[in-house]
Amino acid sequence: MNSPLTEREVMQLSNCWVLFPILFVSILFGSAPLILGQEQAGGGISCFLKATDKNSEVQDYAWTRDHMHVGVRWQPFFGRPLANAYDAKRPVISVASSYAQFWVSWSAMEPTEAFTDYVNNPSPSLKTIEKAVEVCNQKGIKVEFVFFHCPAWASESGKAGGFKPKKDLFQGYVKRIATHFKGRVNAYQLSHEANLQGLMNGADIDFIINDILIAGAQAVRTVYQQEPVTPVIVSTSGMSPCENCPVTKGLSGRGGFAVDQFYSLMVSNSKLMGLVDALNLNVSDQNDGFGSMDGSYVPSVWGNYDLARGKLDAAGYQAKAMLSAESWISWDDGSSAVDVNGDGLKNEVDAYDKAVTIIGQCLQRGLNTINLPWSDNSSGWSMGLTKRRDYNGRIAELQPEIVIEANDGGAGIVTTKVGLRGPDDRFEIGKGGGNIFTVDDYINPSDPNHLHYYIWKWYAQISSGRDEVIRHAMAGEIGNDIAVTGRGFTGNERYRISSYNRSENRFTVLVYSSGASGKEAAKIKIPAQIQSGKYYNNESSVGKFKGEGFFDGSRYYARVITKDIDRKNGADRDVRYLETKGMVVQNGVLEVSIPKLNKFTAVEFVMRKKENSPSVNQKAASAKPESSK
Repeated sequence: MNSPLTEREVMQLSNCWVLFPILFVSILFGSAPLILGQEQAGGGISCFLKATDKNSEVQDYAWTRDHMHVGVRWQPFFGRPLANAYDAKRPVISVASSYAQFWVSWSAMEPTEAFTDYVNNPSPSLKTIEKAVEVCNQKGIKVEFVFFHCPAWASESGKAGGFKPKKDLFQGYVKRIATHFKGRVNAYQLSHEANLQGLMNGADIDFIINDILIAGAQAVRTVYQQEPVTPVIVSTSGMSPCENCPVTKGLSGRGGFAVDQFYSLMVSNSKLMGLVDALNLNVSDQNDGFGSMDGSYVPSVWGNYDLARGKLDAAGYQAKAMLSAESWISWDDGSSAVDVNGDGLKNEVDAYDKAVTIIGQCLQRGLNTINLPWSDNSSGWSMGLTKRRDYNGRIAELQPEIVIEANDGGAGIVTTKVGLRGPDDRFEIGKGGGNIFTVDDYINPSDPNHLHYYIWKWYAQISSGRDEVIRHAMAGEIGNDIAVTGRGFTGNERYRISSYNRSENRFTVLVYSSGASGKEAAKIKIPAQIQSGKYYNNESSVGKFKGEGFFDGSRYYARVITKDIDRKNGADRDVRYLETKGMVVQNGVLEVSIPKLNKFTAVEFVMRKKENSPSVNQKAASAKPESSK
């Protein structure tokens, strides 16, 4: 029989838990600080995420379609290495992210043909990206590159930016990048918003498919399949959510109709589908994220997922995945902002609500990667997870009126959108692009993070930072379900997501319940071993993970944090920490009962240490896959 829970409740204001037993005891005895909405490295990281020991060995593993990643789009600043080093240490990258997406603009990486010699004449942008990749590799963070734009020397028009490249030159660029970064970059996305003409003026859809997607995929595969053979993920292009933007020549109609057609053209091209692992979608809140395109083909962000996923399924490509392309959630009152909660305002609370819905809908459906911009910058959008910080004090020296103290005692917080021009010690301050936010737009000015960061960070538990994590059960999948029952699991929005941490031999379940009040109970059940799913961990998988987990008769325990996240400052509210005593796996099921369910619940199922040997799991799938093709 499974034993009942012993409940320990803590009403606390800090936004994080590190190692449950240690932190819980320290709170009980008054040695742990209670800090409102504070960003801390190491000492205060949200929920099941933990700080990385810089002396511990980084585990290497092959990223496959079955792996889950929640991370950031990180665009390091060339010419400002101190700024990049500061960003690399922020918890949004160093602790919570399992992968980082970098945009490698061809016109920046190779501004002139002389910079195609990466050994003897690397460009400043290439050196900057290389340093950031090195940081990720050291921390065990997986890396994805996204290709876009064209330098003037390589374009037919002689102009740099969104222009058609000369024949075969793009393939050469991809080959140079793949060769230089082989073994350090784990995934490549071949284009950006290729449904829009403005991203490649002069090109038509045939050129995009043949000379960009197919030729680019061939270049990556050729490099990575040479000795030493190295696994790699190759995907296509996200789709812009713009309904009225001019579409790429050769596509019909506009907006959602053209997106539908583009996906059909890709899926029907057997040569392309034989080269790529996945299609892509923009995970964004364009306007509100819930229907800014035609309302039919792409009625929502997750509707975009359903559209592409349905085409893959109909063509027999269940083994192909969907991955995140460019992603963002705007937090200010700019032109694309929408009052999604009906409170009459357009602010960070809307970003909170959009993050809950967009990330929850997409992850629950089966999207295995989510990334959001790491920090505010000078772009025309206001969509950073975190605020820009005065990392070296120079902004305060030049314009002290736009810097305020941070509540974590670290570098000051910049209160308006700026564009920094020049190196670390000599930069000047210019205005950023687009809607210029000010401190009045910050809902909690002294917090280094925006409000939706705390939602993203809660979801980031599913990929456990630098640990190797694969998709587990899927909500509603018969025989492979995440079953949540009880009166506590209620409300208009309810999400269930599960993963298996191969590094630690434990399962994680995230449950969101918008109507949960902290007064009613719920029970969570998942399979105790990795099952053969419709999309993941099946016979088409590169990694053979089926059967990993806990066997009948194994002893395990569950630990639970169920809480609310404050809609004004991101602080944890009404936190309940629960830990079971000895439990035994029966009938291939892991389960836990939660007496009082709050809105945000994270569960870890952990095998008792004496049974958690160097792992039946690792032995079952110790062979490294040769290729992700």
